[in-house]
Amino acid sequence: MGFNKAIKQICLTAAFVVLGTVTAFAANAGQASGTNVNVRAEAGMSANILGKINKGTEYTVLDKTGNWFKISYNGAEGFVSADYFEVTKADANIDGSGVNLREKASTSSDSLGKFANGDAVTVTGQNDGWYRISYNGSSAYVSKDYVSGAYVEYVPEIANETVTVQELESTYGVVTAQTGLKLRKEASTNSIVLTVLPYGTEVDVNRVGQEWVRVTTESGQEGYVSAEYLSIRTGEKTTRSASSAKGAEVVAYGKQFIGTPYVWGGTNLNTGVDCSGFVYAVYKNFGITLNRSSATMVNNGVEVSKSNLQAGDLVFFNSGGDSGICHVGIYCGDGTYVHSTDGAAYGVTVTNLNSGYSANTYVTARRVLK
Repeated sequence: MGFNKAIKQICLTAAFVVLGTVTAFAANAGQASGTNVNVRAEAGMSANILGKINKGTEYTVLDKTGNWFKISYNGAEGFVSADYFEVTKADANIDGSGVNLREKASTSSDSLGKFANGDAVTVTGQNDGWYRISYNGSSAYVSKDYVSGAYVEYVPEIANETVTVQELESTYGVVTAQTGLKLRKEASTNSIVLTVLPYGTEVDVNRVGQEWVRVTTESGQEGYVSAEYLSIRTGEKTTRSASSAKGAEVVAYGKQFIGTPYVWGGTNLNTGVDCSGFVYAVYKNFGITLNRSSATMVNNGVEVSKSNLQAGDLVFFNSGGDSGICHVGIYCGDGTYVHSTDGAAYGVTVTNLNSGYSANTYVTARRVLK
């Protein structure tokens, strides 16, 4: 054959090899679709119950008998009603040569390569005429016309976001869920949770759809989050830096009053403040009105983990032994906080958050800056 034709044939063959190596078989697997689902000794409602399983734990699927899945359970075999069990991974093969692997569930989507006849794939979901498969640690799509497998018809339906996603440049998202947002491996509530992103976390946005957004975290971890709790923005990331800058201003202002004496009920930064009075007065200077006592101030803002503290966050303590909040300060950064105390230091001072009294009585933190 001619030189150009030979090169073309080599490239096509290489594409087949690459796709074949990244889509190796994984055992058929599934999970309960609810809680306390019975596993029985035989495929029938009158069979003995071997135990119960819950959503979130995968089990190897061995067979299907009528409306029952046979699974591997505690080193033995058990049966679960198909009404309460769903297949999360299904082994399959490609039927045909030169079958396109698409980035999205659409014929207009970019092709990531081509399969050879018989290549093994793992199907994790379906959307109209497409199967979602595992690919390079993420997902891609193949037309159902070219995929065959014993259990592929039982994998869950996935949202139409796979059809409507769009490529985005210079786009990022900010987590708006006050209790944090789950980062999942796949665009499905059945998928594995990789981590929980705290409120205010900024992530790079790769693809966005009606229900799911594919993102990359600051550490390089990629996954999917619910579109409902992610604020999509364009341009350079500004939310975290703006919040941090404002927090630094708050801290700098508060530190001006180091040495102001402790006065119970006081809110005058020059003549005397108690712990909550100090925080209240500092934030009042920035146009933010907080609740007056430390016990009620803990209801302001949103909760933030100790590992995610940034300058300006409120830190709360309990020294009364009754599980109630009784002290508050403003986190400065670098493991310190500024507060007004009637203890040994007396008055407004800066203290290490991670040692002594502070470490032993720390309870929680709240972020009031946006």
